[in-house]
Amino acid sequence: MLHFKVGPFPVSVYPWFFISAVLLGGRGLGFGWGMLAWIFIVFVGVLGHELGHALVGRALGGHPEIRLEAFGGVTFPQLPKRPTPARQFLLSVGGPLAGLLLAAIASGVLRLFPPAAGSPAGWGMEVFIRVSVLWAEFNLLPILPLDGGQMMLAVLEGVRKRPSVTLASWLSFVATIAVAALYVTFYGLDPLMLVFLGLFALQNFQRARSAGRAPVAAAAPPGETATERADVAAATAETRSALERRDFEGALAAAARLEGAGGPFRQATALRLRAGIELSRGDNESAAIFAGQSFSIWQNADAAVVAARANLRAGAEDRARNWLRRAVEAGAPHSAVRNDPELGAIA
Repeated sequence: MLHFKVGPFPVSVYPWFFISAVLLGGRGLGFGWGMLAWIFIVFVGVLGHELGHALVGRALGGHPEIRLEAFGGVTFPQLPKRPTPARQFLLSVGGPLAGLLLAAIASGVLRLFPPAAGSPAGWGMEVFIRVSVLWAEFNLLPILPLDGGQMMLAVLEGVRKRPSVTLASWLSFVATIAVAALYVTFYGLDPLMLVFLGLFALQNFQRARSAGRAPVAAAAPPGETATERADVAAATAETRSALERRDFEGALAAAARLEGAGGPFRQATALRLRAGIELSRGDNESAAIFAGQSFSIWQNADAAVVAARANLRAGAEDRARNWLRRAVEAGAPHSAVRNDPELGAIA
C-alpha cells in the first residue's frame, strides 16, 4: 500500500486501484509506456476528483482522508458532526466539479500550447481530458454510492425532512437497470461494465430491503432506565448514519460519547458499535476483540453475531462457529443465522 500527503490530506493507494485501472480501460495498450501512461493518467484524474471532495470537507471543518481503492476512490470527510443535506450535497458535488475543472484547464493548455500531432504529450492530454470528463459524468449518475446518488439522497432528505435511504436505494436500483439498458443499446455488451452495474443494482436492492424493515430494538438488560435506552437508541442511529457516509471518525465519536455516559448497558452497546465500525473498515481482529468485550458485559445476540462475522473474516472459522452458538443461545433466531449469506455456510 502506498501512503503520502497532498497538502494536509493523507492519501492511501491500495494495489487493487492499479489493477482495476488496467481492467477499466488499459486493454489493448500492451505493457509498455502506453500502459504506464494510462495508469498514471487514471491515478491523477481520480486523485483530482477526490481532492475536490477533500477541499469541500476541509472548508466545512473536517479533516479529510483520501483512499484510492478498487475501481475508484473514496474521501472520508471526518466532519465534527453530521452534515446537513445542503452540506452533504456540496461534499458530493465537489468531486465531479473538480474533475470537470481539471479537464477544462487541460483543454485550455492544449489550445494555448498545441503539441505536435501524434506526440505522446498530445495523446496524454487528450486521454486525461476524456478520463476526467467520463469519470465526472459516471459519478453524477443518480445511483448510490456514487456522488450523484449521494446528491439525490441529500435532496430527498432536504425536501422530506426525514431519513430517505430506503427511497434513495430503490431509486438507485431502478436507475442502475435503466443505465445498463441504455449502455447495452448504445455501446453493446461489455461484460465488465454490466458486472459493475449489476453489483450496484444488487447492493441497492439489498440496502432498500434491509432499510425498509422496521429495526428490532435489542432488549435491554434488567434494571436499565428509559434514559439509558434512549441514549443507546440515539447513539446506534447516529453510528449507522455515519457508517452509511463512511464517516468512521463520526461513528467512533458517537460510540465514545455513549461509553463516556457510564453504565454497563451503555458501555456494552458502545463496544458493540465499535466492533461494527472496525468490521466496516476491515479491521477484523479489532472488531472481534470489541465484540467479545461487549458480550462479556452483556450477553447480547447482536454482539455474538458481530464476533462470529469478524472471526470468520479473520480466518478463525472455529471461533466463528463458537460465537454463532453463543448467538443462538443468547436469542438469535436459527433461521436468521442459517439464511445469513456469510455466516450460513458455517451455521
